[in-house]
Parts: sequence; structure tokens; C-alpha cells
Amino acid sequence: MQRIALLHTNFCSYEKVIVERLEQEQIGLIYLNSPNDLNSLSEPMKRDLALAIQELDSDSNIKVLILLSKLEKLFCAGANIKDISKISLESQLKGDIFQNIFQVLESIRKPLIVGINGVALGGGLELALNGDILVATEECKLGLPELKLGFIPGLGGTQRLAKLIGKTNAMKYILTSDSISAQEAYQRGLVNSVVKKEQLREECINIARKISEKSLYTLIAAKAAIKNAEEMPISQANKVERQIFNSLLNTKAAKEGVTAFVEKRKPNFRNI
Repeated sequence: MQRIALLHTNFCSYEKVIVERLEQEQIGLIYLNSPNDLNSLSEPMKRDLALAIQELDSDSNIKVLILLSKLEKLFCAGANIKDISKISLESQLKGDIFQNIFQVLESIRKPLIVGINGVALGGGLELALNGDILVATEECKLGLPELKLGFIPGLGGTQRLAKLIGKTNAMKYILTSDSISAQEAYQRGLVNSVVKKEQLREECINIARKISEKSLYTLIAAKAAIKNAEEMPISQANKVERQIFNSLLNTKAAKEGVTAFVEKRKPNFRNI
């Protein structure tokens, strides 16, 4: 396993997102905040979101990321249809307009919790599906309705949805363009929990607090190992898991964890 570099970064100001740090808990929050276009994945939104993620992912004082929306009834409206109508095969081959943001999302090393409030359709749901833990509000409306427009989900939706809820369920929701309620999403394993809208932020933070009690290096290692289950044959993934396990045996985190267990106290992983 390669050594993980944890670097400080210059903090930025953004037009389309808001970044909040809970320093004591070592939690970083990103809020989508573009009410005029319903948090659509415009060029400024994609730029700001990618930069905010990179800022928090490279901040050694942050262990967990949370993605939320500042809009009361909507998470993200997805891609702007007017922008999509201007895309051609030639222009996409020259420069995929979604490549950068989804490369950033796929490369996040730290745990990412996504709190979905209200509507998350098309690219909005595909954005949420990049989360490691998903929390939804009771009135959530999720879905991938791209077939109504004559194309298919193109930001990982067909792949991620099928892996999360199974091929036949993904077939049903994508081919019919039916929306998915919060309860359906929970029953299918698409989201981890469903809460009242006023509880969404606190529920995400409560989960993040439990995670942030762990060693940052170990959190990054665990996430990498789990992702291998999706991307590798199990025999290969098992070998990589063992390599990661072995690489952690002599770390400060392992020594602190074992010592704390023997001494019957809670381990202190704050700066490890």
C-alpha cells in the first residue's frame, strides 16, 4: 500500500458551494448553494464542488466529508438540460464536460456522507451515489429519468444503481423512469437511513462523529479496501486487503488501539 500524503491546502471562497468546518469533530461540510438554477451541475457548480472536495480531502485536520444542500426542498437538479442540448459526440470526444468532477468524486480518499433532501433526479442522484453513506429525508424523490429525454444516465448511474440495488431493480427504475421514494430507497438498500428533514444535518454529523473517532490513516485504508470489493475479483481483493492489513500493524494507530484495549480505555486517534 502506498503511503498516503495528507497535505494542508489554502482555503478558498466559492460562488456555488459553502464550506463549513467543525474543527473539534474534524468534520468538513460542503453545501450545494445555487438556488437560481436549483443546484444544477453547471460549469461553476462543477468547478466549485471539485475544488471544495479537494480542499477538504487534502486537509489533514478533516477526517470525514459531508455533502448537503442549502435548498429546502431539493438536493440537486442534475445536469442543465439546455447545456446537454448543446453537446455533440464530437465535442464530448474533445473534452468531456463531466469528466473532471466525477474523477474528483471517485478519487475522494476520506469517507463521504451524503444527505439527500427533497428531489435528486438524473445527475443529482448520480452525484449522491458517489457517497459512501447516504441519508435521505422522508419526502425524498430519487430517480434516473434520462430515458424520457432520449438518452441514458451517463454519469455512472446505470453502474452504481445496479450495484446497489441489483440488476432487476435498476432495470425497472431506469427503463420506466419511475421515481423512488425514500422508503423504497431504504428497503432496496439505496440509502442507509431515512429521517425527518429537520434532522438530516444532525444525523449526518452524528454518523461523521463516530467515524472521526478513528485514525485518519486507517479510515482511508479501510475505504480503499472496501472499494476493491467492487472493482476486483474477490481473490485479488482479498490479497490487497491482507497487504493493507499488514501495512497497518506497526502504525501509531495500531499501537494506540491495542494499548487502549489492554488498558481498558477509549483510544485517542485525534492526531493519528
